[in-house]
Amino acid sequence: MRSNVTDGTINTRRAVTALIAVIAVAAGCTPPPAQGPSPNDAPRAGEAAYVESGPYAVGVTTVQLSDRPLEIWYPVDPEEVGDAARDEYFIRDFVSSSIDALIPEDINPEFVTDAYRDLPATDDGPFPLVLFSHGFASYRTQSTFLTTHLASWGFVVISPDYLERGLRAVLGEPPPASRSDVAVANEAIEFARAATVTSGGPLEGVVDGAQVLPIGHSAGGGTTLRLLARPDVPAGIPLAAGLNITQLLDAMRLLPADTAVTWIAAPRDGIVRIDDVRRGYDFTAGERRLVELNDAGHVNAFSDICEIGEGGVVEIAQGANLPIPPQLLALGDDGCQVPRFKPSPELWEEVRHFTTAELRYRAGLDPEPVGLGDQVLEQFDDVRRYRHDP
Repeated sequence: MRSNVTDGTINTRRAVTALIAVIAVAAGCTPPPAQGPSPNDAPRAGEAAYVESGPYAVGVTTVQLSDRPLEIWYPVDPEEVGDAARDEYFIRDFVSSSIDALIPEDINPEFVTDAYRDLPATDDGPFPLVLFSHGFASYRTQSTFLTTHLASWGFVVISPDYLERGLRAVLGEPPPASRSDVAVANEAIEFARAATVTSGGPLEGVVDGAQVLPIGHSAGGGTTLRLLARPDVPAGIPLAAGLNITQLLDAMRLLPADTAVTWIAAPRDGIVRIDDVRRGYDFTAGERRLVELNDAGHVNAFSDICEIGEGGVVEIAQGANLPIPPQLLALGDDGCQVPRFKPSPELWEEVRHFTTAELRYRAGLDPEPVGLGDQVLEQFDDVRRYRHDP
């Protein structure tokens, strides 16, 4: 039997939650349905056009911001690839020195990406700018399955290390100075814009800096929401991220009426509650979409993490008997266990398509939405629910 104190605490929390919801609705935070043409009426409404890679090869380069690295993926003419090897990264490069010292030398699995290091960009630009924000206890290259895919379809994608919430910091090695995620994102955006006008630089003429399209996973989805208030952001995509009850009073600022938001999430996510994602959709004042994925957890559909090594990053940590806190192991493993969940590549198809289709439409690369109508669900078996307004 629970004590009266516990019962009182629970009742108080429920009362506060209810009060916040009532105030939010009374304040006009619940938006009217967005108006506009339905994607169901577009000529290519049912075409799963963006599952496969686009017409460009992908280049990648790493540059230095004021205090941290920035990864950049960009379109490349396919004939430039030649016999170049695909780029790869190593998870050990992102852990703290104390943890790295505990890992046996022969344990260093690489993740091979779909990009090629430092190839010249195509002359077909400039291309729209996408900012990717990684999650808690993660790193800038965590979702190359998606960042390289977007570059192949005509975007420049930038991804800074958010060192304050990064894997190295969580494992005991925080950065010397702390900065907000928005400040880091703003610096990365301005760097990309300056690089496109730098004569002779690797990104000269490559970036269309008129707008920026933020996307992000988990905590990076929170960064995405905080960037929606920028006047140069027409749309954003939070992946496995929601709007919790305490954010309702701030919903009008986080979700402005002139900004489109696509929410992509998993009902079986053990880290982010699907109710919070659905709440984010419900309180989105602009055009909105919600894609819910079957057999996905927190990381398998949205990152490379489950595909690193044999069984994912957590499997590596446990195999090496690393002293990783249980809650961090749970975060990094949510979705990786197959067959309880599906292998990442099967779910990447839906994430790649809906993300690419939405961003190409918002950037003006597609004059009408492609593959965003209800009809496209016939092409996918991993979408549990798809809502859109209009």
